[in-house]
Amino acid sequence: NMGNCIRFLDDTTFDDIERIDLEPYEMILSMANVNLSVADPSMVTSSDSVNGNDSSPLHLKPYLLVGTAYAIPDEDEPTRGRILVLSCLNEGVDGGSGADVGGTSSGAVRQVTELQVRGGVYSICQFFEGKILASINSKTQICQLTHDGSGVPSLSTLGIGHHGHILSLAVKSRANRNGASLVPTQVEGPHETMSPANAIMNETPTKKKGQMEKEGGGGEQEQLAIVGDLMRSISLVQYYPQHKTLEEIARDFNANWTTAIEMLTDDVYLGAENWNNLFVVRRNAKAQSEEVRCRLDTVGEYHLGEMVNKFMGGSLVMPHSNSSSSSSRRSGGGAGSSGGIARRSGPSSSPMKGVTRDGKSKASSGATRTRRPTVTVGSQTLFATVDGTIGSILGLDMRTAVFFSTLEKAMEKTIPPVGDLSHREFRAFDAEKRVHPSHGFVDGDLVETFLDLDRPTMETVVRAMNHDGGWEMQEHHGGSSGGTSGRADDTGVAESGRDADEDDEAKMSATGDNSLTVEDVLAMVEEMTMLH
Repeated sequence: NMGNCIRFLDDTTFDDIERIDLEPYEMILSMANVNLSVADPSMVTSSDSVNGNDSSPLHLKPYLLVGTAYAIPDEDEPTRGRILVLSCLNEGVDGGSGADVGGTSSGAVRQVTELQVRGGVYSICQFFEGKILASINSKTQICQLTHDGSGVPSLSTLGIGHHGHILSLAVKSRANRNGASLVPTQVEGPHETMSPANAIMNETPTKKKGQMEKEGGGGEQEQLAIVGDLMRSISLVQYYPQHKTLEEIARDFNANWTTAIEMLTDDVYLGAENWNNLFVVRRNAKAQSEEVRCRLDTVGEYHLGEMVNKFMGGSLVMPHSNSSSSSSRRSGGGAGSSGGIARRSGPSSSPMKGVTRDGKSKASSGATRTRRPTVTVGSQTLFATVDGTIGSILGLDMRTAVFFSTLEKAMEKTIPPVGDLSHREFRAFDAEKRVHPSHGFVDGDLVETFLDLDRPTMETVVRAMNHDGGWEMQEHHGGSSGGTSGRADDTGVAESGRDADEDDEAKMSATGDNSLTVEDVLAMVEEMTMLH
């Protein structure tokens, strides 16, 4: 008959600062650290209410939100729950009610307000303009702090929520704690190719420059969120402030029993399901047909082997800024770019993008240059499993993803698997009667074992990569315009127009212009390991 409790600990000594006991049969289902703004209905004019505009500046303050449910033994699913709003600041927020717990100490915790809801609060996330998004049983609802002018804040629902799910297990948006969207700064080059893997995943950048300009000039950005249904995969919802409604605009029609979700970009979403698989879906925002726009296409599938119950944007390593990794730049926020690597052994970073080369060809002698791809960071996602594993998924651009995919295939062919178990079959997406080859991911655990190989085996793997030739396919797409081979050098100028004699001389060069070396692959893999 005991309910749950909330304990606050000192981050240095781990001594108890405060404890809040909940009611009998009340269980904690979700917690979120968010910034909320307090809306005053009396300050909104009638015209603003009609147009959905509020020109007043946002005054955001941090709160801890706790979603609960009453697990009554006679009920099949919870019919009651609460959203508790807690403040850990010493001074009162908006002159809120309730006495401070713990007196005037710097670690004072107090309950600002609460909202009684009709169901269990399975998930809470930050939303735009200082609001929150909460999933309550089968409903997704927007909530905000309001007060009636007396200085006492209260949490209330806003507008019309979205119904239609079986059980809304998780909800995520890309709104940061400042109330704005996490939009990547700029992503260059093509980002559409997907590569197979357990550690690498391809993403598409959220908003390209043209799309930003289309939305700009007075147009407001879309307020998007994704909802993970227990039995019906991922759906995309959009909030319309002028109508105060939350509507579903696209969904994944596969029957995935979702356990965790993450919004990598505005158009690319990551999910995990109960058959220990990962999957990635992408929105078709620019499609001409309404039927296509309302469908989320599956662009990546991968068998992880463990059930994921939590995704979180971020990394477990501090950003590094040495000269060797200066080209590994973020494309913005917590997500963005076009590829990815996933590792179960430890957290890592995210999508990479761009490849630079060392050296420059000498025109006078026709000598060649070595090419050393470099990893560029994009979206970074951590995951946790029910077995206690913490890992990471990195997004990769097409060039980097293709390189690691080729390395993965070369290692599969060269190194005999333990017990003659097929790596390709193990990583295949297997969900009851649906079995699909892994695609859109690269196994980061596998490719990083390249560092543990002896020198002869490394050389064998690199020869297999050179024989495959797939690692350099981006030389024909990325680089620059002009020339049939269109390879850009350090100056950004495409090498093209060389006559046949120079090409033949280059091919005969001892350095092997179009061949990878062991040092090239080592440098690429070592740079990847530094990201997690």
